[in-house]
Amino acid sequence: MESRWIWPFELQDKLGEGGMGVVYRARYVGNDRIVAVKLIPPEVAADPTLLARFEREMEVLKQLRHPNIVHSFGGVCDNQQRFYAMELVEGGTLADILRERGRLAWDTVIDYGLQMCAGLQCAHERGVVHRDVKPANFLVTPAGKLKLSDFGLATMAAATRITAAGRTLGTLQYMAPEQIRGKPPISNRTDLYALGCVFFELLTGKPPFEAEHPAEVLHKHLKDAPPRLADQMLDCPPELDQLVADLLEKDPQNRPATAADVAQRLQSMIQPTRSRDPVPNPFQRTPTRAIPQISARLTPDEQLLPSAGPGGSPALTGVMAAAIGMLSVLVVWLGLASSERGFRAREAERALISAWQSAPPQDRAGMAQALAKMPMLAPETARILEGSLSAEAVHTRLSAISILSEHQELMRPLIPEFIKLQKSDPSPEVRNAVEQALLKKDGPPRHAAGPGWWWLIGGMGLAATAGWFGRDFLQRVA
Repeated sequence: MESRWIWPFELQDKLGEGGMGVVYRARYVGNDRIVAVKLIPPEVAADPTLLARFEREMEVLKQLRHPNIVHSFGGVCDNQQRFYAMELVEGGTLADILRERGRLAWDTVIDYGLQMCAGLQCAHERGVVHRDVKPANFLVTPAGKLKLSDFGLATMAAATRITAAGRTLGTLQYMAPEQIRGKPPISNRTDLYALGCVFFELLTGKPPFEAEHPAEVLHKHLKDAPPRLADQMLDCPPELDQLVADLLEKDPQNRPATAADVAQRLQSMIQPTRSRDPVPNPFQRTPTRAIPQISARLTPDEQLLPSAGPGGSPALTGVMAAAIGMLSVLVVWLGLASSERGFRAREAERALISAWQSAPPQDRAGMAQALAKMPMLAPETARILEGSLSAEAVHTRLSAISILSEHQELMRPLIPEFIKLQKSDPSPEVRNAVEQALLKKDGPPRHAAGPGWWWLIGGMGLAATAGWFGRDFLQRVA
């Protein structure tokens, strides 16, 4: 487009347009910095209410300085053209990401949620209630940092001169009951209700309340109990399910008091030392029930020694039975030792994969190493790892690749998936890890079955041979 000037900015391409103004990419002539300029068209400026909201947005942004809030450089009036400049955030919005992916993994939502809470807490501490918290108002940088934007509907505790013009303004899918009624108090907990709606949508792909007509949506916010996350997400942590339910309480007093409180609960979900039941130590030797019971059944002599058959010599039969019995005990002991090792290994694997799934993505490397060193992995573990290749978090994909690369019998059926990741995964770390894994696929298997079954088969053969020759020898002696 042909460039336009609103001194000292050169307007370039249009980035977005809405009821409160138009946003352009612009160049600041003072240092050639590229910024975003939001201006209100003259026809909109003729509406006193809209003009007041635009000026309120400039006023609010001037006093908010936080890494998770869009930074404003101030605004001026040039020939009745009102505008202000702010930092340019490339990368789109959270709504764009949601449309592209459908839904986000719960650990990714927690990471985003902590940033949302940080920005909201900064605003709330300064008496600013946003009143339009939704995915489209969270800008996302290429590095994954969230920035809260669009304070056009914001109200301040000290000055609420715009409230009479339209208290119920906002976005229907995220409006708290008190905001719909248009009755005080509109508070920071109003934003927290909207935050609960945002969490629900990010995790499930849809807002908690939907209907064909706007009036039905408003009625559901006012009267209907919100759905539970756990009913729609099998992998939803119970703490996250309860937090969203608390945020969606109809009565503001029943919601968390501050965004900082919400952040603290989110943080507890990713702490290795969180207060819920700890993940069991997979390497701790714990008593089991199966092995002692089997051993107990084998201990009495009468259970191992057969009675003399008709016509047989009691002495001969007893000696033979004793010899065969001793060998049988040896065989069974070897088999049980092998079974116990396998049983303990399987228990360790279950505990490890459970810990790996519930740990924060960045903390999974150690558990991935332990799983990679396991002699064998169960089919259900392989299915979990296969699903993790398409996980949202980069660390999750990396650790799944590292485990599968050491278990080639599980990796070989997934070669097409690995090749797809190598070609199209956005993370260079993931692409490099896949390349290294593919280089290993033609080598000899790293893991082999243990010697337990060979001991068992050899022992059984030894017992049968000893029994046959022992019987013949004892018959001659007798």
